Amino acid sequence: MTDEETAENVIDRLLLALAAQLDTSRDPALAAGAVEALADLSRAEADLIFGQAGVLVHYGADTEPLETLIHLISAVRRGEASGNAAVRPGDEVRLVGELPESLAGYDETWLRETVFVVRYAGRDATVDVQSDLTEDYVIATVPAAGVEPLRR
Repeated sequence: MTDEETAENVIDRLLLALAAQLDTSRDPALAAGAVEALADLSRAEADLIFGQAGVLVHYGADTEPLETLIHLISAVRRGEASGNAAVRPGDEVRLVGELPESLAGYDETWLRETVFVVRYAGRDATVDVQSDLTEDYVIATVPAAGVEPLRR
């Protein structure tokens, strides 16, 4: 087993443990220490956490606790975002305009129809979006102007 595979397995176990802990509560919420530990994540850290959680949900059987955890982590990320940002972590969006090169290997029709969730909002006018986990779990960095929030 490589160091990278070991790291992914450890992250999987920690995510599953956190999700299981949340699942024991009637009103699942992250403890203050967990919120603090998840605050100020870098783009790479957020991508790794959401990517691994996405893999677990996408391929898993009992995913409700993991989905709850993902939503709670997104809420932490959202709380850190600027209130006047056009899109913030946790927002559901669709891709608009020219597709970035990072998504060149994907079917354009699928990309246009897929609902993405913002996982990271950069200070460089980019956002990291993750596809609906039942379909895929891809995370891609795209220009913030290249997404349109879904209005409900």
